[in-house]
Parts: sequence; C-alpha cells; structure tokens
Amino acid sequence: PLKIEYFYPSVILQQPFLILAWSFLGSLVAFPLLAYLLGKRFYCSWICGCGGLANTAGEPFRHLSSKSATAWRIEQVSIHTVLVVAVATTAIVWVNWAVGKQHPAFAAFAFQVQEWYGFVVGAMLSGVLGVGLYPLMGTRVWCRFFCPMAALLGLIQKLGRFRISVKRDMCIACGNCSTYCEMGIDVRLYAMANRSFTRAACVGCGLCAHVCPRGVLRLENK
Repeated sequence: PLKIEYFYPSVILQQPFLILAWSFLGSLVAFPLLAYLLGKRFYCSWICGCGGLANTAGEPFRHLSSKSATAWRIEQVSIHTVLVVAVATTAIVWVNWAVGKQHPAFAAFAFQVQEWYGFVVGAMLSGVLGVGLYPLMGTRVWCRFFCPMAALLGLIQKLGRFRISVKRDMCIACGNCSTYCEMGIDVRLYAMANRSFTRAACVGCGLCAHVCPRGVLRLENK
C-alpha cells in the first residue's frame, strides 16, 4: 500500500521474469488465499511494518480507539474510498504507459495523479495522520481508516474461515475486550449477544481473548 509504484509498468516490467511472476502470484494468488484461510492477521499482525509500529510505539494508546457506531461508519467509508483511489491511480498509470506518448495531456495528468497519491496517501494519511494521531485516536489509525491493503484483505476475510467465536452465556460484560481492541470493535456487544462474528477490520491480534477473565472469546479458522 505504501509502495504503489511497484505496480507501475515502468518499475515492474524492468524486473527479471521470475521476480515478475513471483510478484503477481504473491499478490493475486497467495495473499488472497492466505487471507481466506487465516484472515487478514497473517499480513496486518505478522508481516506489515505499519502494524509493527502500531503495536510498539502505539501500544500505550490502544485503549483510545473509538468504539462508537459513528467511528465505524466513518471507517467503512474512508478505508474503501482509499482502496478505490489506489486502484484508480494504478489503472491511470497503466493506461498512460500504453497511450501516454500519443496523448501528452493525459501523460501530464497521470503524473499529477501519481504525485498526489504519494503526497496524500503515502505521506499525510500513513505518516503524519496515521502516526501523529496515536495519542488522540488510538493506535492503528492508518490501518483502521485508510490502508487499502487492509480494506482488500478485510473484504476477503469476511468471506473466509477466520472468526472470533463466543461461548454462550459466559460474558459478564466487564468490557476488557472492547477496551483493549485496537481496531475499535465493540467486542463486548457480540459477546453479550452470544454472537460469534467476523469483522473486516479485525487484525486478529488476539488481545480480546487474552484479557477476557472467563475465556469467552476464541480466534478460530473454521
């Protein structure tokens, strides 16, 4: 998500064939398959550097993530908007590679789109806001509200095997699970309703299950 230029033909077509093939297999086959089987946690919790920063520098602010319905609605709009922008930017660059020499005006437009994506998404959303808002909005601001990779993997996760299962009639509504959820999910709401669930935002960190005093929650790949 932060190195979108890796999808630009001017970069990727300069690579050896094996690297090119590996890139497409990883992006279009392996990652979706892993997300289907394991949920997005394989990337967001185990691989991603932004997630690593959030779980170290941002850890003291984990409890500040808003659990309100309004925050959830804003999250759904903002993160999918950035995903659409990322896909559109990549498409514009590929079209420019194909026809840019014959259409100088479109080529200039495509370069402007690249620059604006790099500034708005790569610098402002992921850097300045994504990290700077830790003390105000909790950790994983970038992951929750803006990351296009998280949005894409979250859509696959909703269709996949990963879920958080709830033991029936065991929740005592202590609220520890919701308090410590870094993605702003009101886990207690599901636990009190005896509802096992899959949320696209969940990165599978497992802390909700860890802090539950009665072992009500469990991360599963069903």
